[in-house]
Parts: sequence; structure tokens; C-alpha cells
Amino acid sequence: MIVAAGSGQRFSSDTLKQYAPLGGRPVISYSIEKFAKYGPVALVVNPAHAPYFPQLANGVTLVDGGASRQESVANGLLALGKYTPRNVMIHDAARPLVSDEAIARIQATIEGGTKAATLAVPVADTLMRGHNVVDRTGVMAVQTPQAFAFDVIVNAHVKAQGRSYTDDSSLVFAEEGIESTFVEGESDNFKITTQSDLKRAEKIMSSILTETRVGMGYDVHPFGDAPESGAIKLFGVDIPSDRKLVGHSDADAGLHAIADAILGTIGAGDIGVHFPPSNPALKGMDSSAIVKKAMELLANKNGTLTNIDITLLAEAPRIGPHREAITKRLSDMLSLPADAIGLKATTTEKLGYIGRGEGLAVQAVATVRLRK
Repeated sequence: MIVAAGSGQRFSSDTLKQYAPLGGRPVISYSIEKFAKYGPVALVVNPAHAPYFPQLANGVTLVDGGASRQESVANGLLALGKYTPRNVMIHDAARPLVSDEAIARIQATIEGGTKAATLAVPVADTLMRGHNVVDRTGVMAVQTPQAFAFDVIVNAHVKAQGRSYTDDSSLVFAEEGIESTFVEGESDNFKITTQSDLKRAEKIMSSILTETRVGMGYDVHPFGDAPESGAIKLFGVDIPSDRKLVGHSDADAGLHAIADAILGTIGAGDIGVHFPPSNPALKGMDSSAIVKKAMELLANKNGTLTNIDITLLAEAPRIGPHREAITKRLSDMLSLPADAIGLKATTTEKLGYIGRGEGLAVQAVATVRLRK
């Protein structure tokens, strides 16, 4: 479960901290990407934050949060109950830098038979209450993810109704008497609370995302007879057209160019390598599957797409009236904010096959960052 329903009042920005850009992506996207590897993800959100949702990755269950973090977690537990999980990890969306190694440590601990576990780090700074130094022996700064046997955390939240706790490990101890096993945390796994925290995260991310690469894709499809539906697929959106695009798949030249651009950044050939036109099973396939495959290959190389710039070359159709729908579709598909998607169109001034209306072309340029 990723808890993302907070309002972040101390962040001092028009953009909520969990959706603020970090390394070209929303802060929250890093947690989604990491935890999706471990099982179903419940993303607990505030319905009032709906304008940000198109930036989120597909494949997560959105759950309405409550008036407090505690209520939000309880709602998330209800949503995850349908999977009858044995254990659950609970993570703050504003901790994007948790490492795979830290997650693996806490997963191994909870699967080893303990009922509760939490990442924690010893407090290194001197602590003072007023002018009195507080003995920091044994004092730990608790982080997330925290992991629990599912029945334990559910029962604890039922008992805790009407009482308030700052985190789930303290709630489980107070309501169930179960102490959390402390698992080695990390100094980089801090919670983004202020603008200075975000700047610190940017510096760390810059040291992790060390290599920037650019790939280009280009695709052409000819026009054919009138489409039965009265529309063609372009950038994953139905665009009214009096002629269909001809191709082995759904002939979405926009998505083909985007996929080739992404593949180009990691030297993974072109879409014909992965989806050969000689394969009859691929006839008429939805080209969003091609983009999904390209994104998976990029992720396997520890890459992150940070920008896509697209130009449609065509006399028709006009995409101006559909710009918002296209941008939203690409934002959902590529996990990019709208301002990281460049969408342009031009004609060839009646020159060449495009000018004669025989077909259209799309050029795409993808920018990615590769992690160590």
C-alpha cells in the first residue's frame, strides 16, 4: 500500500509534494514502480487530487483516503483484503528514494515469520528538549515501508478507531502489543516534507540517473479506403477520418514512432524485431501493446522516460481539436506529466506523398535517463 492522500501543507507549492517533479517524473511514480514488483498495489489518494491521477502508472488500485493518515491506511487495507494477502507493506508516497535492497530486507524479515517490521535508522544528531540534552541511546528514526502480517494490522486498525497514532508500527504495538522488528533503513530514504527536501532528493537522483540518452522514431502509413468506424487510431485516440490507415497492426503511426524512439535509446532494435509483420497473430493488434513492451524493455535497463517530442506530418486529419485527449492518453501510457509531452503537427505544403494525401508520417524523439 502506498499512502498518498496527504495535503502536504509544509511543502509550500502549488503542486502537492507527492506529485512534484523529481528527475522528470512525479515523486509518487518511483514508489509505484518499485512496489509493483512485489504484488498488487493499493494507492490511497485524495479524490480532490484527481487532476494528478493521469500521471500515475497503470495497474494500481486507486483507493479514496480518509480524514487522517490512519483512516487512509484503514481504507487501503479494506481494498487489499480482496487479494487475501498474508502480509502487507505500507509506504509513504513522499519517500521516493527507498532502495530495492531496503525493500528486500523488510520483505525477508516479514516473510521470516515476524508479525511486524519497520525500517529504522539510529538518530545521529544531538537531541534537545528546550536546553536539556536528551539521551539518544536506543533512539531510532522510523521510516517506511513498514510490513505486517495482514490479519495483525487489520485487527489493530479496527481496535484503534477513535484513537490517533502517527504511524502503523506504534499503532500495532499499542493495540496488539506486538513490537516491530527494526530493519536497517537508509539515510537517503527520507520523507519529502519541504522544498529543501525536494532539492536534496534531486541531487541524489542526479547522482543515480547518470546517463541521458536520446532516441528517434519515424513511421509512415498509407491511406486506404474509408474506415468502417469513420475514424483512425492515432496516438491511441480515435480521430475522425474519411480514409483508414493501412498496416499490419492498427496502423497507429504515432505510437509506432514513439515505441521506436524509446527502443532507440537502449539499442533494442525497432518494433519489427519485437512484433514482426510476418506474424499473423499480430494482425490488427492494438499498438498500445507495442508501446507497453518498449517501456518494459526500458525499465529492464533501469531507464526512465523523461520527455517525448512528437511531430505529425499530414495534410489530414487535423489533430488540434484532439490535442487534449491525445496528451492525456500519452500521459497515461508513458507515465509522463503533460508538460513533458511535445505534440506538434505540420503539412508538407502539398509536396511529396504526404502533400498528395497518400499517407501520413510521425516523427518522435524520446529522452531517457539510465540509472546505474
